[in-house]
Amino acid sequence: MEDFRHNLTPVEVKQFLKSITDLTEYLLVRFVFKVPVHCPQCGAHGLCKGGAISMYSSSFDKLTHHISTCLHCGYRKVSMVLTMESL
Repeated sequence: MEDFRHNLTPVEVKQFLKSITDLTEYLLVRFVFKVPVHCPQCGAHGLCKGGAISMYSSSFDKLTHHISTCLHCGYRKVSMVLTMESL
């Protein structure tokens, strides 16, 4: 966990990790930052944006997934990152 970077409070980190518990079986979250963007679902200010690496990836230095979450309503969107390796 020493490589995990964030700008969240300890309570927010706990909320974020609880909201993605089903994803942590196959994703290694590298960073999460609260950005000044409104949630598309509830409109709350401060959406969390993160980057993760698939456990099945051949390289642990390249992101494979982007995670967007809202700590207020539980909104979550996970998208894959297209890399040269996947083409």
